[in-house]
Amino acid sequence: MTHSSASPSETPRPAHPSASALSRFSTTGAPVSDRITLWEEYNEQELFGLRCTTLSDRSIMATQVNLEMDRIRLAHIQGNEHVIERSASSIRSHPVDSVMLCLLLQGSAFLYHGDGCETLSAGDAVVYDANRPFMYGFASDMRQVIVEVPRELASPHSGQADQYRPKVLRIGDSAAATQAKLAAHSALMAFQQGENASPDAEEVLLDAFHLLTGSREQAGARAYLNLAQACINSRLTEELSVDRVAREVGISPRHLNRLFTEEGTTPGRFITTQRMNLAAQLLRDPARMDLSIAQIGARAGLPEPTQFSRAFKRHFGMSPREYRSTSD
Repeated sequence: MTHSSASPSETPRPAHPSASALSRFSTTGAPVSDRITLWEEYNEQELFGLRCTTLSDRSIMATQVNLEMDRIRLAHIQGNEHVIERSASSIRSHPVDSVMLCLLLQGSAFLYHGDGCETLSAGDAVVYDANRPFMYGFASDMRQVIVEVPRELASPHSGQADQYRPKVLRIGDSAAATQAKLAAHSALMAFQQGENASPDAEEVLLDAFHLLTGSREQAGARAYLNLAQACINSRLTEELSVDRVAREVGISPRHLNRLFTEEGTTPGRFITTQRMNLAAQLLRDPARMDLSIAQIGARAGLPEPTQFSRAFKRHFGMSPREYRSTSD
């Protein structure tokens, strides 16, 4: 990750959302006495007004990357132990009409809000209305991804006033865990792609946001299909079945089959197509020429060489070796 000691004024938050605008900031190169002030100023521009405190002798040592997509914003934050507070006065002076989903990837934390105090660990998540007071603290080195969703996308027709009051989401069951992991994976991939981030990643993130926060009526009919496809694409090297994908996404195998049938395919055909496309990509990648045909088959989820060669020839009309030779 790139570190920068530039002042926050060098990376202003766009006045109007623009597709895939990337900004980075770090306190690492700043004087210790200035770090908290710079961190608060930067977050005021990129997320919202907040107060930051820490007991560390190094003050706040943190790096933040922000990505402005078409409809949502993403933030990837790494830092040491610290606490952020969104107070009533901060909200009055810097209101933000958004809902935040924070996926904690590393460390342990606590969330103090109007209904009490909750603890969480890596793998859990926090959701909060940015216009409600809260205190969010990290007891050790931390890393998290934040998905910021405008209120009109979060709950355009909801009559639940407290739907997004601050709370910890316990990601215990397999479906929620898969949704959270896919959201984090899609966000991290989007950061890597920067201005070339795929619109599909934004769709997966919105679907995961609605499903994780319990707003299934907002997710849309394609939410589970998008998540199932993302789940398959992230596990192509593993053994996959309809039952496993359905279980991880949180629907029945029958429902999963129906979703793919409506798209003119089946889960099995989709898995095969994605595996063959991955294999073709690896076969033509100049940086992967040292890999054997068998190794490429294994990376595409077909570790038995004969099975891989037959499947590849059925799909492309030529053997993997012939396909690779056409790229020379």
